[in-house]
Amino acid sequence: METEKPALLLAYEKGIYYHEISDISTGSNRINSKLRRHRKRPMKEKISSFWNYEKKDRPFNLLMAGVSYCDGTYRIERKPENLYSFEYIYSGKGTLVIDGQRLEPKVGDVYFLKRGIPHCYWSDEKEPWTKIWICFNGLMAEAMFTAYLDKNVYLMRDCDISAQMETLLCRIEQFESDYEQLADETAKAVLEILQKLHRQGRSQTRTLPDQIKEWIDLHVEENVKLEQLCESLHYSRNHLINQFRGRYGITPYQYLREQKIEAAKRYLLYSGMSVQEISERLSYTDENYFHSCFKEATGMTPGTFRRTGGAYGEERGK
Repeated sequence: METEKPALLLAYEKGIYYHEISDISTGSNRINSKLRRHRKRPMKEKISSFWNYEKKDRPFNLLMAGVSYCDGTYRIERKPENLYSFEYIYSGKGTLVIDGQRLEPKVGDVYFLKRGIPHCYWSDEKEPWTKIWICFNGLMAEAMFTAYLDKNVYLMRDCDISAQMETLLCRIEQFESDYEQLADETAKAVLEILQKLHRQGRSQTRTLPDQIKEWIDLHVEENVKLEQLCESLHYSRNHLINQFRGRYGITPYQYLREQKIEAAKRYLLYSGMSVQEISERLSYTDENYFHSCFKEATGMTPGTFRRTGGAYGEERGK
């Protein structure tokens, strides 16, 4: 009977050069002194390995995860393999060559490795990387990368995922025995990270006022506060107000009020909802407040607006 390869050898074959590896399947720590002697300067990695748990029919396989404190000689070159990975750069800089692109990942960036695409990457000699990373495969992994990453995207700049990556790695390192549960939790965490990166990638192509407007448009029927907008976009209250007013001439709150009234008009004209139902649908505190806001904006009550088909010019002229 063929014995399973130790995690140390599996990692070496996968192109992972390291100082220390934590073999989750046995709970042991090993020091690879032979590899260390062949390096000009030692580097250190803390790796959690799960290759022995891999199943081809499992939707998501967590394969490896770890932190790498690279030295100036760090270099990895891989042929096409059945794995996905993303690596967050805590410090330093380096180079990634993949799919005909030469990229320069630096502190705060994330680079992506995709199944079946050969690649090569290395640390800068003077400012080597410190990075946290995760490798996985499975149909769910492929679906997530397809859904949230454009085909030719392998690098994203200035990513705010350090807290999520630290939390994920901490959970992985606490693994005891239930791999299925760990794989499910990791898949969920990876999905949330990719969704966040996807939103950030979209936001990087739009101005801040555009982002504010889009956020309000998406939440116009909710009882939202400016603080929620600040938290979502990671800017201060004053900065958001000033940026939005500079573009549109009004504050985000004024724009929200306007859009609520516009939504109310559409419901009054094109739906069978009662005034009270529309008020509740648009998250007004009560029907009287809705009446007051609507009349202030249009010059007529919601009922009159509905009866006249929106011909509020006549009402204002009285």
